[in-house]
Amino acid sequence: MKLRESEIIELKASTAQLSRALESLCAFANTNLGTVFFGIDDSGHAVGQDVSDRTVRNITTDILSQIEPRLFPNIWVEELQGKTVLKVELKAAPEKPYFYKGKAYKRVGTSNVYLSRYEIEKYLYERDNPAYHYDKTIAAGYAGGINRDRLVWFLGKASEGRNLPVDDSAPQDSTLEKLGLFTDGRLNFSGVLAFGFDIPLTLPHAYVKCASFEGTDKTGKILDHADIKEDVFRQIDLAEAFILRNIRKSAEVDSETMRRETRYEVPHRAIREAVANAVAHRDYRIASTVDVALFDDRIEIWSPGSLPNGMTLELLRKDHASVLRNAALAEMLYLAGYIEHWGTGIRNMQTWMREYGLPEPEYREDGISFVTVLKREQAVAHPASTPQVPRKYPASTPQVEAVLAFCISPQKREDIQAHLGLLDREHFRKTILNPMVAEELLALTIPDKLKSSKQQYVTTEKGKQVLKTSVGGS
Repeated sequence: MKLRESEIIELKASTAQLSRALESLCAFANTNLGTVFFGIDDSGHAVGQDVSDRTVRNITTDILSQIEPRLFPNIWVEELQGKTVLKVELKAAPEKPYFYKGKAYKRVGTSNVYLSRYEIEKYLYERDNPAYHYDKTIAAGYAGGINRDRLVWFLGKASEGRNLPVDDSAPQDSTLEKLGLFTDGRLNFSGVLAFGFDIPLTLPHAYVKCASFEGTDKTGKILDHADIKEDVFRQIDLAEAFILRNIRKSAEVDSETMRRETRYEVPHRAIREAVANAVAHRDYRIASTVDVALFDDRIEIWSPGSLPNGMTLELLRKDHASVLRNAALAEMLYLAGYIEHWGTGIRNMQTWMREYGLPEPEYREDGISFVTVLKREQAVAHPASTPQVPRKYPASTPQVEAVLAFCISPQKREDIQAHLGLLDREHFRKTILNPMVAEELLALTIPDKLKSSKQQYVTTEKGKQVLKTSVGGS
C-alpha cells in the first residue's frame, strides 16, 4: 500500500521533522481528524523509523506541551512496505481552537493554513458557551469536594492506558484544571460527574435507571430494577453489570486452552459501548435519566437529547468526524478507557453484533431521546435445517454449514476465520469454533497438543451428518 498526503494524511521521513508534524496535528485538530506517519517520505515510500519507548514518550510529551489545549492522539507502531513506521492518529479534538506555538492552523488540501479571526472567535464562543458545552458550566452551589480515591484511580487508568503524563506532586486543583474540569478557576459539572460526592444533589437527573421486563413491552412484570446514582464511571460499570445478570449466558470450552468461559447472548463489548455512549453523550440540561430497559427480545438504551448539530442517523453508520456534546466529560471517559472517540465505537458495535450472528444495532431519535437497540438471540429467526446444532449456539448456524464444508479436509484456525471473512479472532473462537468442537462437529487433529502451531480442525462424522441434512440430503 502506497500512501499519499491528503487533507487527513501527513507523511514525514523521520521524527527529525517533528516540528512540522506538530503543525499538521494542530491543523488536523481544528478540522477534526488526521494521521501523521513517521518513516514514510513525501513520495509515499516507506523508509522506516527507529522506534523505542523513549521515542513514543518524547513525541507524547511534545504534543502535550506544545499544542494548546491538550491533545491526546493514538500512537502506535505499524509495518508498511516491510518497514517499521510510527503512526500518530487524531480521531477527535473537542476543545477547538487549538494553537501550536501561538498560532491556530487548519487543514486545506495538503497544506496547513492559519484560521481566520472569525473562525477563532466562533470556535471560542462554541467552546465556552454553556449551550454548546453544558458540562463545562461552573457547578455553582456544589460544596461536596473531590473524591480523592476516585481521582487517583482515574489517573492510574489514564496513565497506563492512554499514556497521560501524571505528576504526583502537582496540587489537586492544578490536575483538575489541566483535565478541563475547572472553568474560571471553579469546579464544573464534568468535575462533579466524574469525581464528586452526592452527585444527585447538584444534578438530580444525572443517573441511570435500569429495569428488566417480562415480555416485549413495559406493561410486563418488572423482574429486576436499579437506580444507579454514582459517578459516571460507576454508572457505566453498574449498568453493564445489571444487563449481564439479566441476559442468558452459557459456559463453553475454549478449544485452545480447554478452559470453560462464559458467553453472553449479546456481545459483552457491544453492551458496554452502548451504555458508555449513552452516559457520555447525553444532554445533561434535560431533566431525564439514561434508561436501560431489557425485554425478552431486545435491550434498549435511552439517552436524553437528540443527536448533536451536524450529525444524522445516516451519518452515524458511516465514517464521520466526532461531534461531542460533552467534550470534557467524553475526554475523561476516553482517558479511562471507557469509550473510543465517537465513530469508532459505533462501527465496533456493528462489527461485534454482526460477528455474533445478530442484527446490527438499531438507532432512532424518539422525542427528546436517542435510542440504541440491541437485539437478543431469541429474537432472531433461526433456520430449522440444522437441528443438530444446539439451541444455545443458534447465532452460529449460518456459519456452521460453511465451516463444516470447508473443514472436510483439515484446516488451520486462521484459514477457517479468513474463509468466513471474520476479523475478530476472540469472537470467532467463542461463538463458532469452540461450540462446534464442544458439540463434536469439529475435531482437533492434534488433541494432545492444543497449542501446536500445526493444529488443524476437521469435520467429524456427526458434522458431516449435519452438513448432509442442511443441503437436503444430497
